[in-house]
Amino acid sequence: MPSAVAKMKDKQTLVNKRIIVFILVLASSLTMMSTDIYAPSLAHLPEYFGTSAANIKLTISLNVLAYALATLVHGPLSERFGRRPILLWGLVGFTFFSLCCGLAQTVEQLIIARIFQGICAAVEGVLVLAVIRDLFEENEQVRVIGLYGVATCISPAIAPIIGGYIHVWFGWRYNFYLLFAFGLLVSIATWYYLEESSKKNVKALSLKAIVRDYYVLLSNRLYVKYCIIAGSSLGMIFAFVTAGPFILINNHGLPTQHFGYFWALLVLGFAIGAFLANHMVKTSSIPTILNTGFMFLILGAAILFGITYNSNDTITSLAVGMTLIAFGDGLIFSTTPTLAMEASTSRTGSAAAMLVTIEMSIGALAALAIGVLHDGSSRPFGLTIAALATCGLFSYLLKQNKN
Repeated sequence: MPSAVAKMKDKQTLVNKRIIVFILVLASSLTMMSTDIYAPSLAHLPEYFGTSAANIKLTISLNVLAYALATLVHGPLSERFGRRPILLWGLVGFTFFSLCCGLAQTVEQLIIARIFQGICAAVEGVLVLAVIRDLFEENEQVRVIGLYGVATCISPAIAPIIGGYIHVWFGWRYNFYLLFAFGLLVSIATWYYLEESSKKNVKALSLKAIVRDYYVLLSNRLYVKYCIIAGSSLGMIFAFVTAGPFILINNHGLPTQHFGYFWALLVLGFAIGAFLANHMVKTSSIPTILNTGFMFLILGAAILFGITYNSNDTITSLAVGMTLIAFGDGLIFSTTPTLAMEASTSRTGSAAAMLVTIEMSIGALAALAIGVLHDGSSRPFGLTIAALATCGLFSYLLKQNKN
C-alpha cells in the first residue's frame, strides 16, 4: 500500500537523520576535547617550557582566534564542495595537528600546532549548524540543538577529568596522543556513514558573492545581536578555561587531577539548561527561553565580578557563579543559533560561518585579555567577565529589527 511505503520512507529518513546527528556529536566531541583535556596541565606548562603564563595562555587564545577566522573560509567551501568532504578534511587535519601538539619541543611549536589545530576544528563549528538547518524545521532545530548540546556535554565533562589523571600518570603530551587516536576513529566513522545534506553551488567561491554575503550579514542588526549575545556568553567560558586552572590550582591549591571535577559541575549546569530549553520550546516562545538564560548569565557574572574584584573568591563561590553562567549558556546556546539563522537572508553556510566567527572571536579576545592582564590574582578574570556581561547586555537591549 502507498501509505505503508510512505511510512517506511519516513521512518528511514528519521533513522538517517539520527545517524547524521550522531556523527556530528562525535566530531564535535573530538574538537571540544582539544582544549578541555589539557586544561588541567596549563598551570604546569610555564615551568615545563621555561616560559611565562602569558605565553602558555596563547595556546588557548590563538587557537580560538584561528578557529574564528577559519570559519569564514569553511562556510563558502562547504557551499561549493558539500558538507561531507569539508568535514572529512577538517577531521583529518585536526587529527594530524593533535599529534604535532603532542610532539612539540618548544612553546612556540605548541602554539603553532594549536593554531593549525584550531583552523581544522573550525570545520565542525560551521557544519553542525549548517547541516542541522539543512535537515530540520525551526522548532525541530531548537530541539535538536538542545539534545545535541546535552550529548556534547559528555566530552567536555569527562575530558578534563581524564586529562588531569593523564597529566599526573603519564604527562601532558599523552592528552594530545589520545586526541590523535580518537581523531582517527571519528574520521573513519565519518567516511563510512556521513551522507551529504546540501546541493553544491559552483558559484559559492565567488569573492564578490562572499563579500556581499558577509556585508549583508554584518548589516543585519538582528542577526548581529544574537551573534554577540552568544559570543559574550561563550567568552565567559573561554575566560574561565584560560584563567581557571591558574586560579584554582595555583591560588586555591586544587589538585591537578581534581580540576576536571570542578569543570564537570559547569558542564552539568550547561546540560540542565539545554535540557530545560528542549522542554520549554514545547510551551514557550524561543525569545522567552533566551530571556530566561540571559538573566541567569547576568546573575552569575555579577557574583563573579563581586568576589574577584574584592579578592575574596573561594572555590565554592567561583563554582556558584560559573554554574549559574553555564546554566544560562545552556538556554542561550539552544536558542541563539536558530534566532540568528532565521534572521539571516544569506546562504546557510555563510550565515553559520559568520555566527561562529563572531562567537569565537569574542571568545578569543576574552582569552587574550586574561593573558595580557595576568597578575597572578583572580581580578583579571572578574574584570573580563564584567566586560563580557556589559557587551552582552548592550546587544540584548538593541532594538529588534533586521536592518
